[in-house]
Amino acid sequence: MKKARQLLIGVAIAVGALYYTLRNISMDELIASFKDADLIYILPAIGLTLLSYVTRAYRWQILLSPFKQIPIKDIYAPLMIGFMGNVLPARAGEFLRAYLMGKKHGITFAGAFSTIIVERLFDLIILMMLFVWAFVVKVDMFDPQLTFSGVSVQTMLVGFGKLCAILVVGLLTFMFLLTYKEEWVKTCIGWLAKPLPDKWREKILYMVGEFALGCKIIKNPAAFAKILFFTALTWSLLTAINYPLYFAFDLQDKSLESVVLLTVMVCVLITVLPTPAFLGSFNAGVLIALHEIKGEAEVTAVSFGMVAWAIGFVVLIGGGLFFVFREHMSVQALMKAEEELEHLEPEKK
Repeated sequence: MKKARQLLIGVAIAVGALYYTLRNISMDELIASFKDADLIYILPAIGLTLLSYVTRAYRWQILLSPFKQIPIKDIYAPLMIGFMGNVLPARAGEFLRAYLMGKKHGITFAGAFSTIIVERLFDLIILMMLFVWAFVVKVDMFDPQLTFSGVSVQTMLVGFGKLCAILVVGLLTFMFLLTYKEEWVKTCIGWLAKPLPDKWREKILYMVGEFALGCKIIKNPAAFAKILFFTALTWSLLTAINYPLYFAFDLQDKSLESVVLLTVMVCVLITVLPTPAFLGSFNAGVLIALHEIKGEAEVTAVSFGMVAWAIGFVVLIGGGLFFVFREHMSVQALMKAEEELEHLEPEKK
């Protein structure tokens, strides 16, 4: 019931976002835009998308190294199947990644999952740095006359960007304190969580313990530097993926500023409006960045978003299914695994 309700809410949000994206565009205009595009540029976009998963795999290999040295060729299957799992009803892709990795290589679920928590932290830090760039350094891109409830949107964005800068410093500080002062951090968190019910306090301390497991890698300066490198490289690729489509649709502004802004707005929309496979929220982010901020033709921005979303979706599903069949698994088995993971208590995981 809970899964069905989540799916319905996600579908409703997707429908609303798609309506917002397509409300001023006729089907004839959209088809004409697709016909005018030079779709040969889809090929480099696909290549960059595939390469982004390669860099993710190398980063995960480094994060897993304190638990076990795993050949890079054995990283791809759980990585791709896990990412594909995010588009299944339960959306338990991260749990599925940890489950498959642990099952195949004898790593505890807690250990494997802790590396994914740390991986997400590094991604979050890079993302918030992009937010600072867009909403503080380049805030003049946004119309200073635009207001929301009587407050300047530009002012709100600057405030949000500064908050992101504070969060980046805070997250890095917490990560290093947990690495070198784990017991002290746990004691402080336990004291702060005292007013909470025992069940919640135990879950919080459990998650902190998992995070601490993944943070062990920070004590190795060489490994830490490699993680930073592959994180920056992954996000550079995620930003560059859409750039070939600027030429496919012959956009007026092909600057780096436009590409980074597009990445930021898509990330904001898929975070604020979570939908199945990011359908609708991704498209709305593209429309806002390219049409409403950069002034590209609306139909061009809409068709651009459709093609960009389709590239990511096809690569994700295609790559996931390739490894499902190579590992002699079935989609039904994955659905069942997600259901089992959903009902596991933290201490059993």
